[in-house]
Amino acid sequence: MTATLPATQAPRRPVPRIGLSRAEVALAIGVSGNTVDLMVSEGVLPAPRRWHTRKIWLVAEIEAALAAWPTEDEARERPLETSDEWRAE
Repeated sequence: MTATLPATQAPRRPVPRIGLSRAEVALAIGVSGNTVDLMVSEGVLPAPRRWHTRKIWLVAEIEAALAAWPTEDEARERPLETSDEWRAE
């Protein structure tokens, strides 16, 4: 048996996430919150947006930064100390 919604209630649709908290960024990329802070300070992740005291990272910026990181093979060919073309801006 399937549940039916009252006529006045629209079906629920997931809302796409466009911004993440520090904890959500850490969870999404598999690191700790402190590592997120370090990655931002090193320039490998973009800085968050601010609204009052709240910090929000845009999903699109995180994805773009990660996509620009070198692959494992590229990292072997070019050590990080000699090239930082892929760093987040």
